[in-house]
Amino acid sequence: MRRRISLPLKLFLIVFAFVLSCIILISQLSYRYVQKEIRTNDMYYTNQILDKVDQYLTVNFSSFQTILFSVETSVKANIDNTEVIKKQLRELYELNSNYVSNIYLIKSDLSILGGSMATRIFDEPLSDREPLFDAADKNRRTTFVSDPYKSKYSGWTVTMVRYLNGSPSPLAIAVDLDLNAIEETLFKINKKEQMNLALITSSGKIIAGFSENRGPLSIQDHTFSIGETSAEQVLDTSGTSLQLHTKEGLPVSILKKPTEKFNWSIISINDESRLEAALSRLEAYYIVLLVAGLLLSLFISFFIAKYIRNPLYTLKTKMKRVEQGDLTTRVTIKRNDEFGDLSRAFDRMLQQIVELIRRGELHNELERKLEIQVLQSQINPHFLYNTLGAISNVIHLGQIEKVDVVIGSLISILEYGIADASEKVSLRQELQNVSDYIAIQNIRYNRHFQLIEHIEDGLMDFPVFRMLLQPIVENSIFHGYNGGGIEGSITIHAYRKGDIVMIEVIDQGEGIPVDKIKHILTAEPSDLEVKRKRIGLNNIHGRIRLHYGEQFGLQIISIPKETTCVRAVFPVDLFKGDVCG
Repeated sequence: MRRRISLPLKLFLIVFAFVLSCIILISQLSYRYVQKEIRTNDMYYTNQILDKVDQYLTVNFSSFQTILFSVETSVKANIDNTEVIKKQLRELYELNSNYVSNIYLIKSDLSILGGSMATRIFDEPLSDREPLFDAADKNRRTTFVSDPYKSKYSGWTVTMVRYLNGSPSPLAIAVDLDLNAIEETLFKINKKEQMNLALITSSGKIIAGFSENRGPLSIQDHTFSIGETSAEQVLDTSGTSLQLHTKEGLPVSILKKPTEKFNWSIISINDESRLEAALSRLEAYYIVLLVAGLLLSLFISFFIAKYIRNPLYTLKTKMKRVEQGDLTTRVTIKRNDEFGDLSRAFDRMLQQIVELIRRGELHNELERKLEIQVLQSQINPHFLYNTLGAISNVIHLGQIEKVDVVIGSLISILEYGIADASEKVSLRQELQNVSDYIAIQNIRYNRHFQLIEHIEDGLMDFPVFRMLLQPIVENSIFHGYNGGGIEGSITIHAYRKGDIVMIEVIDQGEGIPVDKIKHILTAEPSDLEVKRKRIGLNNIHGRIRLHYGEQFGLQIISIPKETTCVRAVFPVDLFKGDVCG
Protein backbone atom coordinates (compact mmCIF):
# COMPACT_ATOMS: atom_id res chain seq x y z
CA MET A 1 0.00 0.00 0.00
CA ARG A 2 1.38 3.35 -1.04
CA ARG A 3 2.32 5.68 1.74
CA ARG A 4 -0.03 8.62 1.93
CA ILE A 5 1.47 12.13 1.83
CA SER A 6 -0.39 14.60 3.97
CA LEU A 7 -1.95 17.69 2.45
CA PRO A 8 0.17 20.14 4.54
CA LEU A 9 3.37 18.41 3.31
CA LYS A 10 2.17 18.59 -0.31
CA LEU A 11 1.40 22.28 0.11
CA PHE A 12 4.80 22.81 1.73
CA LEU A 13 6.71 21.19 -1.18
CA ILE A 14 4.66 22.90 -3.90
CA VAL A 15 4.89 26.35 -2.33
CA PHE A 16 8.60 25.93 -1.57
CA ALA A 17 9.42 24.95 -5.18
CA PHE A 18 7.24 27.73 -6.61
CA VAL A 19 8.56 30.54 -4.41
CA LEU A 20 12.20 29.52 -4.79
CA SER A 21 11.86 29.25 -8.58
CA CYS A 22 10.26 32.69 -8.76
CA ILE A 23 13.00 34.24 -6.64
CA ILE A 24 15.73 32.68 -8.78
CA LEU A 25 14.04 33.74 -12.03
CA ILE A 26 13.27 37.27 -10.85
CA SER A 27 16.79 37.68 -9.43
CA GLN A 28 18.44 36.67 -12.69
CA LEU A 29 16.16 38.81 -14.84
CA SER A 30 16.42 41.81 -12.54
CA TYR A 31 20.23 41.52 -12.39
CA ARG A 32 20.51 41.61 -16.17
CA TYR A 33 17.97 44.41 -16.39
CA VAL A 34 19.70 46.51 -13.71
CA GLN A 35 23.09 45.92 -15.36
CA LYS A 36 21.74 47.20 -18.66
CA GLU A 37 19.88 50.10 -17.05
CA ILE A 38 22.95 51.25 -15.10
CA ARG A 39 24.93 51.60 -18.30
CA THR A 40 22.05 53.19 -20.20
CA ASN A 41 21.21 55.64 -17.43
CA ASP A 42 24.87 56.53 -16.93
CA MET A 43 25.16 57.42 -20.62
CA TYR A 44 21.80 59.24 -20.64
CA TYR A 45 22.69 61.23 -17.53
CA THR A 46 26.08 62.19 -18.97
CA ASN A 47 24.40 63.33 -22.20
CA GLN A 48 22.00 65.45 -20.16
CA ILE A 49 24.97 67.14 -18.44
CA LEU A 50 26.62 67.76 -21.82
CA ASP A 51 23.39 69.33 -23.10
CA LYS A 52 23.28 71.62 -20.05
CA VAL A 53 26.89 72.71 -20.66
CA ASP A 54 26.04 73.40 -24.30
CA GLN A 55 23.05 75.52 -23.24
CA TYR A 56 25.31 77.43 -20.87
CA LEU A 57 27.76 78.14 -23.73
CA THR A 58 24.90 79.16 -26.04
CA VAL A 59 23.67 81.71 -23.50
CA ASN A 60 27.24 83.02 -23.09
CA PHE A 61 27.63 83.25 -26.88
CA SER A 62 24.50 85.39 -27.09
CA SER A 63 25.84 87.62 -24.31
CA PHE A 64 29.17 88.06 -26.11
CA GLN A 65 27.36 88.89 -29.36
CA THR A 66 25.31 91.48 -27.49
CA ILE A 67 28.52 93.03 -26.14
CA LEU A 68 30.00 93.24 -29.64
CA PHE A 69 26.88 94.88 -31.06
CA SER A 70 26.72 97.28 -28.10
CA VAL A 71 30.33 98.36 -28.69
CA GLU A 72 29.64 98.70 -32.43
CA THR A 73 26.63 100.96 -31.76
CA SER A 74 28.54 103.03 -29.20
CA VAL A 75 31.63 103.52 -31.38
CA LYS A 76 29.57 104.53 -34.43
CA ALA A 77 27.70 107.08 -32.35
CA ASN A 78 30.92 108.62 -30.97
CA ILE A 79 33.41 107.88 -33.76
CA ASP A 80 35.09 111.30 -33.40
CA ASN A 81 35.23 111.33 -29.60
CA THR A 82 37.91 108.90 -28.40
CA GLU A 83 37.46 109.79 -24.73
CA VAL A 84 33.79 108.89 -24.80
CA ILE A 85 34.59 105.58 -26.52
CA LYS A 86 37.24 104.78 -23.87
CA LYS A 87 34.78 105.55 -21.10
CA GLN A 88 32.06 103.37 -22.61
CA LEU A 89 34.51 100.50 -23.19
CA ARG A 90 35.55 100.71 -19.54
CA GLU A 91 31.96 100.78 -18.29
CA LEU A 92 30.96 97.88 -20.55
CA TYR A 93 33.97 95.84 -19.38
CA GLU A 94 33.24 96.51 -15.72
CA LEU A 95 29.61 95.50 -16.26
CA ASN A 96 30.62 92.15 -17.82
CA SER A 97 33.90 91.46 -15.97
CA ASN A 98 32.47 88.27 -14.45
CA TYR A 99 32.81 86.41 -17.74
CA VAL A 100 35.06 88.49 -20.07
CA SER A 101 38.75 89.35 -19.60
CA ASN A 102 38.76 92.44 -21.81
CA ILE A 103 36.73 94.45 -24.33
CA TYR A 104 38.73 96.54 -26.78
CA LEU A 105 39.13 98.00 -30.29
CA ILE A 106 42.03 96.83 -32.50
CA LYS A 107 43.42 99.46 -34.87
CA SER A 108 45.14 98.66 -38.15
CA ASP A 109 48.59 99.28 -36.56
CA LEU A 110 47.65 96.61 -33.93
CA SER A 111 47.41 99.13 -31.08
CA ILE A 112 44.18 99.14 -29.07
CA LEU A 113 41.63 101.09 -27.09
CA GLY A 114 41.03 98.78 -24.12
CA GLY A 115 38.41 98.44 -21.43
CA SER A 116 40.46 96.68 -18.73
CA MET A 117 42.86 98.62 -16.50
CA ALA A 118 45.97 96.99 -17.99
CA THR A 119 45.07 97.69 -21.63
CA ARG A 120 43.96 101.25 -20.83
CA ILE A 121 47.56 101.89 -19.74
CA PHE A 122 49.50 99.62 -22.11
CA ASP A 123 47.93 100.07 -25.54
CA GLU A 124 51.05 99.50 -27.66
CA PRO A 125 50.87 97.34 -30.83
CA LEU A 126 51.28 93.58 -30.27
CA SER A 127 51.97 91.05 -32.98
CA ASP A 128 49.58 88.45 -31.50
CA ARG A 129 46.69 90.73 -32.47
CA GLU A 130 47.50 90.53 -36.19
CA PRO A 131 45.71 87.17 -36.79
CA LEU A 132 42.65 88.55 -34.99
CA PHE A 133 42.54 91.75 -37.05
CA ASP A 134 43.15 89.86 -40.32
CA ALA A 135 40.39 87.36 -39.52
CA ALA A 136 37.93 90.17 -38.77
CA ASP A 137 38.94 91.96 -41.99
CA LYS A 138 38.35 88.82 -44.09
CA ASN A 139 34.99 88.05 -42.44
CA ARG A 140 33.42 91.50 -42.24
CA ARG A 141 29.84 90.28 -41.93
CA THR A 142 30.38 87.61 -39.28
CA THR A 143 31.93 87.18 -35.86
CA PHE A 144 35.22 85.26 -35.78
CA VAL A 145 36.06 83.04 -32.79
CA SER A 146 39.79 82.37 -32.33
CA ASP A 147 41.52 79.25 -31.11
CA PRO A 148 42.70 79.47 -27.47
CA TYR A 149 46.01 81.27 -27.06
CA LYS A 150 48.17 83.00 -24.43
CA SER A 151 47.39 86.75 -24.37
CA LYS A 152 49.82 89.19 -22.75
CA TYR A 153 47.09 90.91 -20.74
CA SER A 154 44.22 88.37 -20.67
CA GLY A 155 46.18 85.15 -20.10
CA TRP A 156 44.83 81.87 -21.57
CA THR A 157 41.82 83.08 -23.56
CA VAL A 158 39.62 82.86 -26.64
CA THR A 159 38.82 86.04 -28.55
CA MET A 160 35.59 86.88 -30.38
CA VAL A 161 36.32 89.59 -32.95
CA ARG A 162 34.10 91.51 -35.39
CA TYR A 163 35.06 94.08 -38.01
CA LEU A 164 33.59 97.57 -37.48
CA ASN A 165 31.88 98.30 -40.78
CA GLY A 166 31.31 101.95 -41.69
CA SER A 167 34.29 103.27 -39.70
CA PRO A 168 36.49 105.91 -41.43
CA SER A 169 39.59 103.96 -40.31
CA PRO A 170 39.95 100.16 -40.10
CA LEU A 171 38.84 98.96 -36.68
CA ALA A 172 37.94 95.59 -35.19
CA ILE A 173 35.92 95.00 -31.99
CA ALA A 174 37.32 92.24 -29.77
CA VAL A 175 36.13 90.48 -26.61
CA ASP A 176 38.53 88.24 -24.67
CA LEU A 177 36.60 85.45 -22.95
CA ASP A 178 37.35 84.66 -19.31
CA LEU A 179 38.13 80.96 -19.67
CA ASN A 180 38.71 80.72 -15.91
CA ALA A 181 34.99 81.42 -15.36
CA ILE A 182 34.03 78.67 -17.84
CA GLU A 183 36.55 76.29 -16.27
CA GLU A 184 35.24 77.05 -12.80
CA THR A 185 31.74 76.06 -13.98
CA LEU A 186 33.09 72.78 -15.38
CA PHE A 187 34.98 72.07 -12.14
CA LYS A 188 31.77 72.53 -10.14
CA ILE A 189 30.03 69.98 -12.38
CA ASN A 190 33.04 67.63 -12.15
CA LYS A 191 33.00 67.80 -8.35
CA LYS A 192 29.23 67.57 -7.89
CA GLU A 193 28.54 64.91 -10.52
CA GLN A 194 31.90 63.06 -10.19
CA MET A 195 32.57 63.61 -13.89
CA ASN A 196 35.58 64.66 -15.96
CA LEU A 197 34.51 67.35 -18.47
CA ALA A 198 36.41 69.67 -20.79
CA LEU A 199 35.92 71.95 -23.82
CA ILE A 200 38.09 70.95 -26.78
CA THR A 201 38.82 72.74 -30.06
CA SER A 202 38.59 70.92 -33.38
CA SER A 203 42.39 70.56 -33.31
CA GLY A 204 42.36 68.88 -29.89
CA LYS A 205 43.38 71.87 -27.76
CA ILE A 206 41.90 72.03 -24.24
CA ILE A 207 40.03 75.31 -23.78
CA ALA A 208 38.92 74.62 -20.22
CA GLY A 209 38.55 71.61 -17.93
CA PHE A 210 40.41 68.45 -16.90
CA SER A 211 43.06 70.34 -14.88
CA GLU A 212 41.80 69.51 -11.39
CA ASN A 213 40.78 65.94 -12.13
CA ARG A 214 43.05 64.31 -14.71
CA GLY A 215 42.12 60.71 -13.92
CA PRO A 216 43.23 58.47 -16.80
CA LEU A 217 44.42 61.41 -18.93
CA SER A 218 47.90 62.44 -20.00
CA ILE A 219 47.81 66.25 -20.40
CA GLN A 220 50.64 68.08 -22.20
CA ASP A 221 50.77 71.53 -23.83
CA HIS A 222 46.97 72.12 -23.60
CA THR A 223 46.11 68.84 -25.29
CA PHE A 224 45.60 65.30 -23.99
CA SER A 225 45.81 61.62 -24.83
CA ILE A 226 44.28 58.40 -23.48
CA GLY A 227 46.65 55.48 -23.78
CA GLU A 228 47.92 55.60 -27.36
CA THR A 229 44.96 57.66 -28.62
CA SER A 230 45.50 61.41 -29.06
CA ALA A 231 42.88 64.11 -28.66
CA GLU A 232 42.64 64.62 -32.43
CA GLN A 233 42.00 60.90 -32.96
CA VAL A 234 39.25 61.00 -30.32
CA LEU A 235 37.58 63.89 -32.14
CA ASP A 236 37.99 62.27 -35.57
CA THR A 237 36.24 59.07 -34.44
CA SER A 238 32.71 58.79 -35.82
CA GLY A 239 29.82 58.59 -33.39
CA THR A 240 29.29 60.33 -30.09
CA SER A 241 30.68 57.61 -27.79
CA LEU A 242 33.66 55.26 -27.76
CA GLN A 243 35.53 52.90 -25.43
CA LEU A 244 39.31 53.17 -24.85
CA HIS A 245 41.95 51.82 -22.49
CA THR A 246 44.65 53.72 -20.61
CA LYS A 247 48.33 52.76 -20.67
CA GLU A 248 47.64 50.76 -17.51
CA GLY A 249 44.85 48.86 -19.29
CA LEU A 250 41.99 50.51 -17.40
CA PRO A 251 38.77 50.86 -19.46
CA VAL A 252 37.30 54.34 -19.97
CA SER A 253 34.18 55.53 -21.78
CA ILE A 254 34.11 58.79 -23.72
CA LEU A 255 31.12 60.87 -24.75
CA LYS A 256 31.49 63.90 -26.99
CA LYS A 257 29.09 66.56 -28.19
CA PRO A 258 29.70 69.45 -30.61
CA THR A 259 28.61 72.84 -29.28
CA GLU A 260 25.84 74.71 -31.07
CA LYS A 261 27.46 78.14 -31.33
CA PHE A 262 31.22 77.58 -31.03
CA ASN A 263 33.37 75.31 -33.16
CA TRP A 264 34.19 73.30 -30.03
CA SER A 265 33.35 69.92 -28.58
CA ILE A 266 32.36 68.98 -25.03
CA ILE A 267 34.19 65.85 -23.87
CA SER A 268 33.25 63.62 -20.92
CA ILE A 269 35.69 60.90 -19.82
CA ASN A 270 34.46 58.34 -17.29
CA ASP A 271 36.47 55.62 -15.61
CA GLU A 272 34.81 52.30 -16.55
CA SER A 273 36.54 50.47 -13.70
CA ARG A 274 34.25 52.26 -11.26
CA LEU A 275 31.18 51.02 -13.15
CA GLU A 276 32.56 47.50 -13.33
CA ALA A 277 33.27 47.52 -9.60
CA ALA A 278 29.67 48.61 -8.99
CA LEU A 279 28.39 45.74 -11.17
CA SER A 280 30.64 43.33 -9.31
CA ARG A 281 29.18 44.48 -6.00
CA LEU A 282 25.71 44.12 -7.51
CA GLU A 283 26.48 40.52 -8.49
CA ALA A 284 27.56 39.69 -4.93
CA TYR A 285 24.37 41.33 -3.68
CA TYR A 286 22.24 39.07 -5.88
CA ILE A 287 24.03 35.96 -4.62
CA VAL A 288 23.15 37.01 -1.09
CA LEU A 289 19.62 37.67 -2.31
CA LEU A 290 19.33 34.12 -3.64
CA VAL A 291 20.44 32.70 -0.30
CA ALA A 292 17.93 34.91 1.44
CA GLY A 293 15.31 33.74 -1.07
CA LEU A 294 16.01 30.13 -0.17
CA LEU A 295 15.46 30.82 3.50
CA LEU A 296 12.42 32.93 2.72
CA SER A 297 10.96 30.11 0.62
CA LEU A 298 11.32 27.70 3.52
CA PHE A 299 9.68 30.14 5.89
CA ILE A 300 6.77 30.97 3.58
CA SER A 301 6.13 27.32 2.79
CA PHE A 302 6.09 26.35 6.42
CA PHE A 303 3.86 29.29 7.27
CA ILE A 304 1.27 28.42 4.60
CA ALA A 305 1.25 24.70 5.48
CA LYS A 306 0.74 25.48 9.14
CA TYR A 307 -2.09 27.93 8.73
CA ILE A 308 -3.94 26.45 5.77
CA ARG A 309 -6.18 24.62 8.22
CA ASN A 310 -7.55 27.85 9.57
CA PRO A 311 -9.01 29.65 6.50
CA LEU A 312 -11.99 30.98 8.29
CA TYR A 313 -9.89 32.67 10.96
CA THR A 314 -7.60 34.14 8.30
CA LEU A 315 -10.52 35.51 6.28
CA LYS A 316 -12.09 37.02 9.36
CA THR A 317 -8.78 38.71 10.31
CA LYS A 318 -8.37 40.19 6.83
CA MET A 319 -11.90 41.54 6.80
CA LYS A 320 -11.24 43.20 10.14
CA ARG A 321 -8.19 44.97 8.71
CA VAL A 322 -10.26 46.23 5.78
CA GLU A 323 -12.87 47.50 8.19
CA GLN A 324 -10.08 49.48 9.91
CA GLY A 325 -9.06 51.10 6.63
CA ASP A 326 -6.22 48.86 5.33
CA LEU A 327 -7.22 48.40 1.67
CA THR A 328 -3.85 46.89 0.69
CA THR A 329 -4.57 43.57 2.39
CA ARG A 330 -5.00 40.49 0.18
CA VAL A 331 -6.71 37.17 0.86
CA THR A 332 -5.58 34.20 -1.26
CA ILE A 333 -7.20 30.83 -0.49
CA LYS A 334 -6.70 28.52 -3.47
CA ARG A 335 -9.48 26.03 -2.73
CA ASN A 336 -12.47 24.93 -4.77
CA ASP A 337 -14.98 25.44 -1.98
CA GLU A 338 -16.91 28.23 -0.34
CA PHE A 339 -13.79 29.72 1.28
CA GLY A 340 -11.99 29.89 -2.07
CA ASP A 341 -14.95 31.56 -3.78
CA LEU A 342 -15.33 34.01 -0.94
CA SER A 343 -11.65 34.94 -0.88
CA ARG A 344 -11.55 35.58 -4.64
CA ALA A 345 -14.69 37.71 -4.51
CA PHE A 346 -13.17 39.61 -1.58
CA ASP A 347 -9.95 40.27 -3.54
CA ARG A 348 -11.85 41.51 -6.60
CA MET A 349 -13.90 43.86 -4.45
CA LEU A 350 -10.75 45.32 -2.85
CA GLN A 351 -9.07 45.75 -6.24
CA GLN A 352 -12.06 47.65 -7.59
CA ILE A 353 -12.14 49.91 -4.50
CA VAL A 354 -8.39 50.63 -4.70
CA GLU A 355 -8.64 51.32 -8.45
CA LEU A 356 -11.52 53.74 -7.95
CA ILE A 357 -9.59 55.58 -5.22
CA ARG A 358 -6.46 55.67 -7.40
CA ARG A 359 -8.36 57.08 -10.37
CA GLY A 360 -9.94 59.74 -8.17
CA GLU A 361 -6.53 60.78 -6.80
CA LEU A 362 -5.00 60.90 -10.29
CA HIS A 363 -7.88 63.01 -11.55
CA ASN A 364 -7.56 65.51 -8.70
CA GLU A 365 -3.78 65.74 -9.09
CA LEU A 366 -4.02 66.20 -12.87
CA GLU A 367 -6.63 68.93 -12.45
CA ARG A 368 -4.41 70.70 -9.92
CA LYS A 369 -1.35 70.53 -12.20
CA LEU A 370 -3.29 71.82 -15.20
CA GLU A 371 -4.60 74.78 -13.19
CA ILE A 372 -1.08 75.64 -12.05
CA GLN A 373 0.26 75.38 -15.61
CA VAL A 374 -2.47 77.68 -16.92
CA LEU A 375 -1.80 80.22 -14.17
CA GLN A 376 1.95 80.16 -14.78
CA SER A 377 1.68 80.45 -18.55
CA GLN A 378 -0.32 83.69 -18.23
CA ILE A 379 2.40 85.55 -16.35
CA ASN A 380 5.42 85.36 -18.69
CA PRO A 381 3.90 86.87 -21.89
CA HIS A 382 2.47 89.80 -19.92
CA PHE A 383 5.83 90.43 -18.27
CA LEU A 384 7.72 90.27 -21.59
CA TYR A 385 5.23 92.67 -23.21
CA ASN A 386 5.96 95.38 -20.64
CA THR A 387 9.76 95.02 -20.71
CA LEU A 388 9.79 95.23 -24.52
CA GLY A 389 7.65 98.36 -24.22
CA ALA A 390 10.35 99.92 -22.06
CA ILE A 391 13.01 99.25 -24.70
CA SER A 392 10.76 100.69 -27.40
CA ASN A 393 10.30 103.94 -25.47
CA VAL A 394 14.05 104.33 -24.89
CA ILE A 395 14.78 103.94 -28.58
CA HIS A 396 11.87 106.21 -29.54
CA LEU A 397 13.18 109.00 -27.27
CA GLY A 398 16.67 108.69 -28.78
CA GLN A 399 18.30 108.10 -25.39
CA ILE A 400 21.09 105.96 -26.83
CA GLU A 401 23.19 106.21 -23.70
CA LYS A 402 20.49 104.32 -21.81
CA VAL A 403 20.25 101.46 -24.30
CA ASP A 404 22.98 99.45 -22.52
CA VAL A 405 21.22 99.87 -19.19
CA VAL A 406 17.90 98.72 -20.64
CA ILE A 407 19.48 95.81 -22.51
CA GLY A 408 21.46 94.73 -19.45
CA SER A 409 18.36 94.82 -17.27
CA LEU A 410 16.30 93.07 -19.97
CA ILE A 411 18.88 90.29 -20.31
CA SER A 412 18.85 89.76 -16.55
CA ILE A 413 15.03 89.73 -16.46
CA LEU A 414 14.71 87.36 -19.43
CA GLU A 415 17.33 84.96 -18.04
CA TYR A 416 15.42 85.02 -14.78
CA GLY A 417 11.98 84.70 -16.39
CA ILE A 418 12.70 81.83 -18.81
CA ALA A 419 13.72 79.44 -16.03
CA ASP A 420 11.44 76.72 -14.69
CA ALA A 421 8.37 78.54 -13.29
CA SER A 422 7.71 75.75 -10.77
CA GLU A 423 11.15 76.18 -9.22
CA LYS A 424 11.26 78.11 -5.95
CA VAL A 425 13.64 81.07 -5.69
CA SER A 426 14.83 83.14 -2.76
CA LEU A 427 13.31 86.49 -1.84
CA ARG A 428 16.72 87.98 -2.59
CA GLN A 429 16.47 86.85 -6.22
CA GLU A 430 12.94 88.26 -6.51
CA LEU A 431 14.15 91.64 -5.16
CA GLN A 432 16.96 91.71 -7.71
CA ASN A 433 14.47 91.00 -10.50
CA VAL A 434 12.21 93.83 -9.26
CA SER A 435 15.22 96.15 -9.15
CA ASP A 436 15.98 95.36 -12.82
CA TYR A 437 12.30 95.86 -13.71
CA ILE A 438 12.09 99.27 -11.96
CA ALA A 439 15.31 100.35 -13.68
CA ILE A 440 13.59 99.76 -17.03
CA GLN A 441 10.37 101.51 -15.95
CA ASN A 442 12.29 104.57 -14.71
CA ILE A 443 13.81 104.93 -18.18
CA ARG A 444 10.60 104.03 -19.98
CA TYR A 445 8.44 106.63 -18.19
CA ASN A 446 11.28 109.11 -17.53
CA ARG A 447 10.28 108.96 -13.85
CA HIS A 448 11.94 108.00 -10.60
CA PHE A 449 10.17 105.16 -8.82
CA GLN A 450 12.24 104.65 -5.69
CA LEU A 451 12.49 101.05 -4.44
CA ILE A 452 12.62 100.80 -0.63
CA GLU A 453 13.31 97.43 1.02
CA HIS A 454 12.50 96.55 4.65
CA ILE A 455 13.34 92.87 4.99
CA GLU A 456 13.38 91.21 8.39
CA ASP A 457 16.68 89.50 9.24
CA GLY A 458 16.80 85.94 7.96
CA LEU A 459 14.05 86.33 5.31
CA MET A 460 16.30 87.14 2.36
CA ASP A 461 16.53 83.38 1.68
CA PHE A 462 12.80 82.71 2.20
CA PRO A 463 11.54 80.55 -0.73
CA VAL A 464 8.87 82.16 -2.93
CA PHE A 465 7.40 81.64 -6.39
CA ARG A 466 9.39 82.93 -9.34
CA MET A 467 7.81 86.18 -10.65
CA LEU A 468 5.95 86.81 -7.37
CA LEU A 469 6.81 90.49 -6.83
CA GLN A 470 7.23 91.91 -10.35
CA PRO A 471 3.50 91.74 -11.33
CA ILE A 472 2.55 93.39 -8.01
CA VAL A 473 5.09 96.20 -8.53
CA GLU A 474 3.84 96.56 -12.10
CA ASN A 475 0.30 96.92 -10.72
CA SER A 476 1.53 99.69 -8.38
CA ILE A 477 3.08 101.63 -11.26
CA PHE A 478 0.17 101.06 -13.65
CA HIS A 479 -2.70 101.76 -11.26
CA GLY A 480 -1.21 103.50 -8.25
CA TYR A 481 0.94 105.89 -10.24
CA ASN A 482 -1.32 106.15 -13.30
CA GLY A 483 0.93 104.17 -15.63
CA GLY A 484 3.91 106.42 -14.98
CA GLY A 485 1.89 109.63 -14.97
CA ILE A 486 3.17 110.40 -11.49
CA GLU A 487 6.16 109.13 -9.58
CA GLY A 488 6.68 107.89 -6.06
CA SER A 489 8.21 105.22 -3.88
CA ILE A 490 7.49 101.50 -3.81
CA THR A 491 8.21 99.78 -0.50
CA ILE A 492 8.72 96.03 -0.13
CA HIS A 493 8.31 94.85 3.45
CA ALA A 494 8.86 91.22 4.57
CA TYR A 495 8.33 90.03 8.15
CA ARG A 496 7.17 87.12 10.27
CA LYS A 497 3.96 87.19 12.26
CA GLY A 498 3.35 84.07 14.30
CA ASP A 499 3.24 81.07 12.01
CA ILE A 500 3.00 83.06 8.78
CA VAL A 501 5.34 85.19 6.66
CA MET A 502 3.99 88.37 5.08
CA ILE A 503 5.53 90.09 2.05
CA GLU A 504 3.99 93.49 1.32
CA VAL A 505 4.28 95.83 -1.68
CA ILE A 506 3.21 99.37 -0.71
CA ASP A 507 2.79 102.43 -2.91
CA GLN A 508 1.65 105.99 -2.16
CA GLY A 509 -0.45 106.34 -5.30
CA GLU A 510 -4.11 106.77 -6.17
CA GLY A 511 -5.37 103.88 -4.09
CA ILE A 512 -8.37 101.61 -4.78
CA PRO A 513 -12.02 102.36 -3.87
CA VAL A 514 -13.32 100.12 -1.11
CA ASP A 515 -16.16 98.72 -3.21
CA LYS A 516 -13.72 97.50 -5.86
CA ILE A 517 -11.15 95.77 -3.65
CA LYS A 518 -13.17 92.56 -3.26
CA HIS A 519 -13.32 92.16 -7.08
CA ILE A 520 -9.57 92.66 -7.71
CA LEU A 521 -8.62 89.03 -7.14
CA THR A 522 -11.66 87.59 -8.98
CA ALA A 523 -11.13 86.60 -12.62
CA GLU A 524 -13.60 88.12 -15.10
CA PRO A 525 -13.35 86.14 -18.37
CA SER A 526 -15.93 88.31 -20.11
CA ASP A 527 -13.97 91.53 -19.63
CA LEU A 528 -10.70 90.82 -21.46
CA GLU A 529 -9.15 94.25 -20.96
CA VAL A 530 -9.75 94.27 -17.24
CA LYS A 531 -8.55 90.70 -17.03
CA ARG A 532 -5.31 91.60 -18.80
CA LYS A 533 -4.57 94.41 -16.39
CA ARG A 534 -5.18 92.28 -13.30
CA ILE A 535 -3.66 89.06 -14.58
CA GLY A 536 -0.59 89.21 -12.34
CA LEU A 537 -2.54 89.50 -9.07
CA ASN A 538 -5.06 86.82 -10.14
CA ASN A 539 -2.32 84.34 -10.96
CA ILE A 540 -0.22 85.00 -7.87
CA HIS A 541 -3.28 84.67 -5.62
CA GLY A 542 -4.29 81.44 -7.36
CA ARG A 543 -0.81 79.87 -7.24
CA ILE A 544 -0.39 80.50 -3.51
CA ARG A 545 -3.85 79.09 -2.69
CA LEU A 546 -3.34 76.01 -4.88
CA HIS A 547 -0.01 75.21 -3.25
CA TYR A 548 -0.62 76.07 0.40
CA GLY A 549 -4.38 76.20 0.97
CA GLU A 550 -7.33 78.55 0.96
CA GLN A 551 -6.14 80.44 4.08
CA PHE A 552 -3.12 81.82 2.21
CA GLY A 553 -2.84 84.10 -0.83
CA LEU A 554 -3.05 87.85 -1.46
CA GLN A 555 -4.71 90.55 0.64
CA ILE A 556 -5.31 94.14 -0.53
CA ILE A 557 -5.57 97.10 1.84
CA SER A 558 -6.05 100.54 0.29
CA ILE A 559 -6.87 104.10 1.34
CA PRO A 560 -7.94 106.09 -1.77
CA LYS A 561 -5.59 108.97 -2.67
CA GLU A 562 -3.15 107.85 0.05
CA THR A 563 -1.74 104.33 -0.07
CA THR A 564 -2.23 100.76 -1.30
CA CYS A 565 -0.74 97.63 0.27
CA VAL A 566 -0.78 94.26 -1.54
CA ARG A 567 0.19 91.53 0.96
CA ALA A 568 1.27 87.97 0.08
CA VAL A 569 0.74 85.51 2.95
CA PHE A 570 2.80 82.28 3.20
CA PRO A 571 3.18 79.57 5.86
CA VAL A 572 6.36 80.11 7.88
CA ASP A 573 7.25 76.41 7.87
CA LEU A 574 8.26 76.77 4.19
CA PHE A 575 11.49 78.21 5.51
CA LYS A 576 12.38 74.98 7.31
CA GLY A 577 12.35 72.61 4.39
CA ASP A 578 12.60 74.66 1.22
CA VAL A 579 15.41 77.17 1.72
CA CYS A 580 16.72 78.79 -1.43
CA GLY A 581 20.30 80.01 -1.86
